[in-house]
Amino acid sequence: MGLPNILHTEAVVLRSIDFSETSRIVTLFTRQKGKMGVIAKGARAAKSRFGSTLEPMNQISTVIHCKTGRELQILSEASHVKHHDTLRSSIERMETGLRIIELVNALMQNDQKNERVYGLLMASLIALEEAPGRTGNLWPFFQLRLASILGFEPTFEKDVVNEIDSDDAVLDLNSGQISLVAEPGYVSVSSSRKTLRAFAVLARAELSDVMRMELDSETAASVEHLVASYLRHHVDDQYPTRSARVFAQLSARS
Repeated sequence: MGLPNILHTEAVVLRSIDFSETSRIVTLFTRQKGKMGVIAKGARAAKSRFGSTLEPMNQISTVIHCKTGRELQILSEASHVKHHDTLRSSIERMETGLRIIELVNALMQNDQKNERVYGLLMASLIALEEAPGRTGNLWPFFQLRLASILGFEPTFEKDVVNEIDSDDAVLDLNSGQISLVAEPGYVSVSSSRKTLRAFAVLARAELSDVMRMELDSETAASVEHLVASYLRHHVDDQYPTRSARVFAQLSARS
């Protein structure tokens, strides 16, 4: 077997679990190679050179020793690019951030470079950290933009959305088309005009505009359910739910 290649790349920590008494297995989404698993030897030691860099949601600069065919590559160096400490300052921000990285981990394949996904991931985490409020808009926005990058963007017409004048219309889960009535062959979900218009904005608007949207709690919950239905239809059981369940339990106890 040949000598390992040394990869210098920025990455976002998607997952980090203990392995043996001294090491950790870390899932990264890297700028250069997409998702990859690494082992950080000595990361659990009291004076580890990795410090707090391997916490989920951190953006880090890494040095990784790679060999073809090896399931886990070896992480030799890691330093902070962005801590995203503010994401851990509130339950709402932390839940959204963890659900974002959980979705990327679930839907992206190993060793498939995708700079658009990396850019979306970084922009979303930064917006989540810096936004003074309305962070709830970010989760449905992120899901729809990731859907677009992965090839199942909603295909509704803006004019049709603007012309909705009844209390209810439908979203076709196959295509993402929005219409007044379900057409033959539709796998449709009925929703309110307000919810469908919010869905359309979240799917197409710039991130800065999305973070300024004002949604009442009922519409926000309806939009989140509609977006989740759309994603689940396309990715089936790959859609992750662990973070949602954990935070639901925390909320129930508080």
